[in-house]
Amino acid sequence: MNDLPKLQYNGPEEPLDEYPEKLTFQENINFENVTGISNYYLDYYGNEWEFLDDEEKQEMEEEEEEEEKELEERDISVDLLTQFRETTIEKKAAEIQLEKGKLREMIKRERGLSEETLITPESGESIVSAESSAESSIHPCLKDIDISDSQLKLQNLYTVFPIPDDPGLVPEFWTIHERKIESYPDDGVLKFFDLVKASRIRPIQALEDMLLSEKINLQYYGIDCRAVRPLCKALMKNPFVHTVNLTGNWLSEDACYHLNELLLKNNMIHTLVLSGCKIGPKGAAKFHDGISENVTLKTLDLSDCNIRKEGLDYITQAMCNNETIETLLINDNNFDESCSEALQRLLSCSQTIQHLELSWNSLYTVETWKKLIKGFDNNEILINLDLSWNALGKECVPYLRRLLMRSSPLKKLHLNGNRFYDEDIEIIAKGLSRNKELEELYLGNNPIKAEGALNLVKAVTPEKSPESSLRILDLTNIWANKNILPELQTIRNNRPWLDIKLGGILSNYKVEGPDVQAIFLRRANYEAMKPKKKRHRRNFGHFVLSLSDDPISRGKFVELIEKFQLKLSQSLVNELIHAFAGAKHTVDQGLLKSVYMKHFPNTKLPLEKPTKKRKIKDANMKKEE
Repeated sequence: MNDLPKLQYNGPEEPLDEYPEKLTFQENINFENVTGISNYYLDYYGNEWEFLDDEEKQEMEEEEEEEEKELEERDISVDLLTQFRETTIEKKAAEIQLEKGKLREMIKRERGLSEETLITPESGESIVSAESSAESSIHPCLKDIDISDSQLKLQNLYTVFPIPDDPGLVPEFWTIHERKIESYPDDGVLKFFDLVKASRIRPIQALEDMLLSEKINLQYYGIDCRAVRPLCKALMKNPFVHTVNLTGNWLSEDACYHLNELLLKNNMIHTLVLSGCKIGPKGAAKFHDGISENVTLKTLDLSDCNIRKEGLDYITQAMCNNETIETLLINDNNFDESCSEALQRLLSCSQTIQHLELSWNSLYTVETWKKLIKGFDNNEILINLDLSWNALGKECVPYLRRLLMRSSPLKKLHLNGNRFYDEDIEIIAKGLSRNKELEELYLGNNPIKAEGALNLVKAVTPEKSPESSLRILDLTNIWANKNILPELQTIRNNRPWLDIKLGGILSNYKVEGPDVQAIFLRRANYEAMKPKKKRHRRNFGHFVLSLSDDPISRGKFVELIEKFQLKLSQSLVNELIHAFAGAKHTVDQGLLKSVYMKHFPNTKLPLEKPTKKRKIKDANMKKEE
């Protein structure tokens, strides 16, 4: 095979598809005895075949040996590098373990010196587990590493964010006893906020200033009922607050209980306003002891609280024992005929109530007023009574007349917004005319007509009620006729202190047309200056100023017009004569002048022109000759 010459094939001369059988070779073909191969079979996949000599083979073997030596040298260097890395990592791990041990000892010493912290073995394990869980949340690799927060803070191995210092939460969590204040200041500010914080209630920041003032004003604030307890505790010894206003805040029974405790222990509050708090009968029952025993309260407002009959019984019983409350507002509480007995008892037994409001209820039946009038007969203290908007009608009129005629100390009576008509007002007016003590009567917004208004006004005139002390008669939204004007004038002259308020007076007006005299005078000015030629024009004002103040006959007045050369129409002259007519068919020249100067005040007489002196030259020349 070494003797074979080098053969080279440059490509087939014909397509290979024509010789498919010639392209198949057997594996047992021996190329040693082949001395010549045609150029056609030496081409395989388009590549050239070459037969190499022995020298070239040796060169190739040497190159392979050199490559193997280089690979062996490289493997040795790689092994050395890996061994070096392993040793350095082991050294660093040993150093880290030593630092861990030192830091653990330091932390144990610090924890062992704490006095406030109470740590058990179980709690220590829980702390370690919590720390490891917190560390594992910082970096995913920390869950496999036992490392403390302090080591992270010092080395900062796995995070770039520094761990903040403890603001004092850890020792506070491990404190055994809470902070307690032995005594609070009397103003109660600190006590209120501490109690609110302990109860986990939202604090009312405005109370910080209100507790240092004279009034707690939380109307329509929407306060939590649980906040009433801290507020009452704070007000127990407060020396500043005199008024507590909780209008529009719905209060529970528990809140009413604490307000009752406040009334029992506080000696400074004199006004308690609970209007619209919807305490109901059960809440009213909670106030029984506080109202009965309080010695400083002057005003109690329980209006619009839905007390009803059950709650009124508790309030009445408490008011009979109270000796200080002067103003009681219990309007709009759904009182009806069933409450009449309690109201009678309230009016009879109370020795302090001077102002009582019962408006916006349903106290209109005869049975109700039979008991109410008995209570009024036994009461000698009441000064101000409000019965407005109770649907009072003709059933109550006889009792109202009796109330007005008796010599009671009642000064103000509110009856507005009821169902009184003219026939009812006539009966009430008779009682009003005999009353000597009443100072203010309010009857507005009733279906009273002009006749009823006239009867009321006549009842307070000096002739009908000479001893009346009335100062205000309110008839708002009630209209009267013009025939009431003389009565009003009489009252205005004889009783100027009496103020009568009416909705208005029907047909109280005077029809006034245009000023006829002014129209005729303007027309005269126009016609006098109407001629086109200037020498025919005249100023009518100059003519008026030339007249005297004495009356003049109509004929002479016409002659004066013609003499002044005024170009006036005959119809206008006749109207001027009738407009300024005087007695016995004369013309009032003074009236004409005054009316004209009223409408044309700038009118003045013309200036007199100076007379020119003529020079007679011919006469002078003759004298010289």
